[in-house]
Amino acid sequence: MSDSVAHTTEAEPLKGRQEETGGPNGRGCAGKVGMAKLSGWRTAAFLLSMFICLSVVFAFSFILPCPVRPQYQSTWNLTLPAAVTYNFLAVGDASKDKVLDVFLIYKSSEGRMNHTCIGEGLSSPCLFLLAVDGTGGQYLWERPLAAEFDWAECGVGGVKGKGGNLCVVAHADKLTAVDIHTGEILWKSSRSLVANGNRPVISLNNDKTNDIAVLSYSTTDTPSVKDLVFFSGKSGEMIGSKVDVGLAPGQMKSHLQFSTASEAQYVLLHTDRGLYAVSLGRLAASALSGLDSTLKRDKSWEQRADNQGLITLYDSGSLQSVLKVRGGYSSSSPSLLLQTNSAVMLFDTQKLSVTWTTNTSTLISTPSFGHFSNDRVPDIMLEEDQKNDTKRVVILDGEKGSVLWELFLPFHFNNPQPASVLTINYYSVFMLWGETHTHTNDTSVEGEERASYLLYPLHSDVLLERRNPAQHIIAFKALLLERGRHACYLILTEEDGALNSSSVLDGTKQVVLTKRKIKGDVSESSVLGVGGAGRLDGDVSLQEESVKEAFYRLRFSDQPQ
Repeated sequence: MSDSVAHTTEAEPLKGRQEETGGPNGRGCAGKVGMAKLSGWRTAAFLLSMFICLSVVFAFSFILPCPVRPQYQSTWNLTLPAAVTYNFLAVGDASKDKVLDVFLIYKSSEGRMNHTCIGEGLSSPCLFLLAVDGTGGQYLWERPLAAEFDWAECGVGGVKGKGGNLCVVAHADKLTAVDIHTGEILWKSSRSLVANGNRPVISLNNDKTNDIAVLSYSTTDTPSVKDLVFFSGKSGEMIGSKVDVGLAPGQMKSHLQFSTASEAQYVLLHTDRGLYAVSLGRLAASALSGLDSTLKRDKSWEQRADNQGLITLYDSGSLQSVLKVRGGYSSSSPSLLLQTNSAVMLFDTQKLSVTWTTNTSTLISTPSFGHFSNDRVPDIMLEEDQKNDTKRVVILDGEKGSVLWELFLPFHFNNPQPASVLTINYYSVFMLWGETHTHTNDTSVEGEERASYLLYPLHSDVLLERRNPAQHIIAFKALLLERGRHACYLILTEEDGALNSSSVLDGTKQVVLTKRKIKGDVSESSVLGVGGAGRLDGDVSLQEESVKEAFYRLRFSDQPQ
């Protein structure tokens, strides 16, 4: 019998061990009870986690409100009767809804939001800085200011973290900073410190505030740079002392703030002798010790500085204008576009030399930038006067300076400069202005029709033409109102003669601000063929439907800077 038991144990050792110990691991019934209790806790934990997950889903789905996307009006008009306006049109998120709103300045005896000049203790007529909702054209706020208007810059100054929340207005004898969100005056400063201060305002970002600086020119017959004055972006108080910029030779024409590839900040000084630069860090340190703590200097630029810190970039008396090339994707150094009376040049700010030069005739508008080819290098659109009331619109390759596209248009009006909006496939939609191509000399100027044109590089053999009544356009801007969405353009117009010879406002005249969605113009436009010689000709009726469909399918992208 014992042999049989031993045989069983030998054949099934695990079974025999379980029988001896009373079950697996020797726990027997007590082990089974422990496992049951553990299984219960696991079930409870699982159900609790499921309950929490469902509660979160329920909260986000039904209790917490979903973000409401702005409801745009594709077109809106804002009319300001008995007013005159200025070449100033700025954008910013005044209502904090992540949609750009519009700022303009006009002159009138009374505002649109129950403000009057007399009621505000100002001489009449006075200035009104007006914020307009970008989605529907409603008034957001209005700030009366003393006349006369000199210049304004929005999106500067303010407290760090809330930077760019000021509109700084130079008017009468004051510099006034207005909060773009509320319209409240945050600070005022006497213009006696910068009696001849000129825009653009220079931004100085330090650790606590986005301070600003204003460059003042001398008042002689041949103005030169005089002083740079720093102001606190938070309080408007002068920081340190005035700084003598240095003697840039020649008559001062303009200035520009510029950031190199190494993020070093410089002030470019354009005179009738050429283009010069001075380090913003050097100027800030001269105003107040330590003010330059966050400002870098570029070694390659500083090697060209003289004893006063003045850097010669381009030495020629033929220089007429200087522009920063905008819209580049490349991580290389940003470029400058230099214009003379007979050529445009691309200036490499890393090599500090001219990359290419293209001969031109007289330019009738400021060059603009966009992407005609998809090499991600900004191309340049120019408008040249060809005499006989004709202009040549040409797009130059930003990398080589060669001609990519050209068009000849009739023009009599003072048209706005061209503009562009970028699409997600790295091409831009270009918008330009001219007269209708059916213009005849028998038509009076009052009866002329102005035309806006849309050009898409993938269909460069055609243009979309939308006819508009003749208007005195003061300012024009093409942009996206929201990141990646709602490509539109803004037009600020004014009737001629709104201010009579005695500086009294004519109550029959008006200012109109118009916003139009770019795609909204497609259905109202006709499709015109662009011939091989750059002339509007040829039958493109068979292409009309496919071309318009291509415009409708466009998706837009934020323009790189």
